[in-house]
Amino acid sequence: MLPLTPTSHAAETSAGLEEVLVTARRKAESLQDVPIAVQAFSAEAMEIAGIRSIDEIINRTPGMLLSSSNGLDNEIFIRGIGSDIQGAGAESPVGIFVDGIYMSRSSGSNIGLFDLERVEVLKGPQSLRFGKNIVGGLINYVTKKPTRESEGYIRVTAGDYEQLDVEGAVRGPLTDSVSFSLAAMSNDRSGFARNTLGSDAEDLNRSSVRGQLQFDVNEGLAVLVAADFARNDAGGRWSHIVEAGDSRAVTFNRFFAPPIERLPGFVLPDRNAPFVNSDPRRGPRNYDTAMFAEVYGVSTTIDWQLAEGLDLQSITAYRDADIRTIEDGCGMYWNFPLEPAGLGRIIPDASAAIIESLDTYLGTVPDCWFNTARYDEASQLSQEFRLSGDAGKFQWGTGVYYLREDIDRRQHIAFSFPDFNVITDWAFSEAFGGSPEGISETAGLSLARTASITENFSVFGEVTFSITDTLALNAGVRYARDEKDFRADRSGDSFDEPICPETDAGGIPEGCTAIGAFTAREDASWSEWLPSLALTYQPTDSASYYARAERGYKPGGYSGQNAGNPAKALVSFDAEFADAFELGAKYSLLDRRAVLNLAAHFTRYEDLQTQQFVPAAENRPPDNLVVNASNGTEAYGLEADLEWAVTGNLTMFGNYAYTRCEFSGEIIIDGAGTDLDGNTCRRTPEHGVNIGAESRFDLANGYTISFGGDLQWKDEYFFNNENDAEERVDSEHVLNLRVGLAPVNGDWDFRLWAKNITDERNTSNVFILFGTKYLTYNAPRTYGATFSYNF
Repeated sequence: MLPLTPTSHAAETSAGLEEVLVTARRKAESLQDVPIAVQAFSAEAMEIAGIRSIDEIINRTPGMLLSSSNGLDNEIFIRGIGSDIQGAGAESPVGIFVDGIYMSRSSGSNIGLFDLERVEVLKGPQSLRFGKNIVGGLINYVTKKPTRESEGYIRVTAGDYEQLDVEGAVRGPLTDSVSFSLAAMSNDRSGFARNTLGSDAEDLNRSSVRGQLQFDVNEGLAVLVAADFARNDAGGRWSHIVEAGDSRAVTFNRFFAPPIERLPGFVLPDRNAPFVNSDPRRGPRNYDTAMFAEVYGVSTTIDWQLAEGLDLQSITAYRDADIRTIEDGCGMYWNFPLEPAGLGRIIPDASAAIIESLDTYLGTVPDCWFNTARYDEASQLSQEFRLSGDAGKFQWGTGVYYLREDIDRRQHIAFSFPDFNVITDWAFSEAFGGSPEGISETAGLSLARTASITENFSVFGEVTFSITDTLALNAGVRYARDEKDFRADRSGDSFDEPICPETDAGGIPEGCTAIGAFTAREDASWSEWLPSLALTYQPTDSASYYARAERGYKPGGYSGQNAGNPAKALVSFDAEFADAFELGAKYSLLDRRAVLNLAAHFTRYEDLQTQQFVPAAENRPPDNLVVNASNGTEAYGLEADLEWAVTGNLTMFGNYAYTRCEFSGEIIIDGAGTDLDGNTCRRTPEHGVNIGAESRFDLANGYTISFGGDLQWKDEYFFNNENDAEERVDSEHVLNLRVGLAPVNGDWDFRLWAKNITDERNTSNVFILFGTKYLTYNAPRTYGATFSYNF
């Protein structure tokens, strides 16, 4: 709705705030005239605040939340709706776009934020104008384009954790009809966490380059050719045990195993307490985690004015991503020899401790080993044609869109979960004599591959009719069809259920390629008509009101990543639908020295796709299952954005979101009849705030000094659908401060800054296994200096 911080407001006086232009409807319009809830971040705002990554955008957008457990999947939630579904057969409800071009899950979150005109966040379903229809909301990066005047900049940042960032751009004319833009960046930083037996985790080693050529063929025809490349080679996420809870992983032993006096009820008290690191960001690990990504893309955009008031646009784009991660899913040090498990994975050999004594075992052997490697190869090809016209009271647009995505995800997991077999072994040994065998059958190498070829085809059209000078009606519709060719391969061992176990007759189960291996493949398609309607009333130049309704849709898909046989791997989940309604008001106040935007929204979701742990059954795959909340989910709330040029030297801003998201129908998740009806949707803080101020004062020697800061705060929320207290995240905040010096002519700028100045340990991900609670964290306090020079 409003910029994060003033765009060029520090230079404004009583004349008021500078107008903010956005392309939320695929054309340049004043933010105050767009009948959509938009939060826009200008280039200057991002420079002042030092925003360099997608998480800093999301954290400054109330009603939005980002969580991440690994380097491959950023899980974004807007107004309570998002997804943590992994695997190639599912899609994200939140889209990331660059200049209106859709980025797949694998490539979108690895784009560097540099040389941008602005970033726009659109909340709620976006089904009509951005090519790929999106059910939950989107982030659109708008890059700076070639110019007819020569210009450029260079920016250098140095900070703690050995941070050194360099970025720059140059643009201008090559000939009378050709202009160019070339921008590049490099980010280097040591890790926020440290493996004391290895290397850094959560460090940064990223570089990006982007080039554009603008061909002005004639007065009515322009062609923009763009290419970009990004590479990231760094340490992976660091997990920390915050609660070594009482594990009940072997509780059901009591039904068939002799009792163990020191473990009444077969509960293992404080199971992983001996393996908790005192420092949440530092400790010994058996191996280093890693994240490597290479992403590149090319595109051609043609804008052709066919006649007065008649325009044709073509956007052709290709993108490719290669992403690899190595993860330590349990994050505990095993002080035992490591044995090869195959494909570069390892498993510890703790047999000596297992047979020595039960107390030795519980004190020296953790209950979890998860050595995981993931590989994503993704490519996409898209083509969009848009024809638009202006006939006075009528403006219209129509077009077609095609997208093909090829995603191939492989997962290799070397695992060991010894407790069940070891405790069982000791129970019988203590009751009947003898010694345990010292082996753990719940260990092995699990291999999984999911691959999907998805084609999206859409036709769309809209018309805007100016009923009067102050009242306008916009109506549109999109027909979207998705076709998906899904494949799942599994082999090796399984930590969920046996993979194609031998039949009672000693044969291979139906559909399996061998004992412990199968390949499954299936095609499916989904389609939907997606209407939208918006009514805008602008009685004065300083006030605008709108009512908007839009239907959103996300195709169905498959998980299959943890299935034990072909039939379960091909159990699909249904398409997701959203009927969204929004009322808004936008005001320019005090002779344009203040703007206030308000929005109220309500969305009803049918067949919401949500990842949920459920027991295995004949008609569904085990655990981590994507289920449809078929009886309804409701999300609603209020949002307010204010920006005020208090004086010519001081601007204040604030964004607030109240969000509620609830399951409104029966959602049974286990055989005991546990119902999620009435629960709060996961990862939905009820209240969110972003506030700040920027001040600037002229000095007597021709320089200006500036002071600023911003505070983000979000309410507590639950990380899971069950709303368990163990997975509740308490309210969190981040405070950032900065001071700058620049000459009046603005050729250069020097800033000192500090982020998360109170060093809050804010949560990025929550994971509970066998009673032990693991967290990953967002960035700690960082500080540094940035110098920018414009030419």
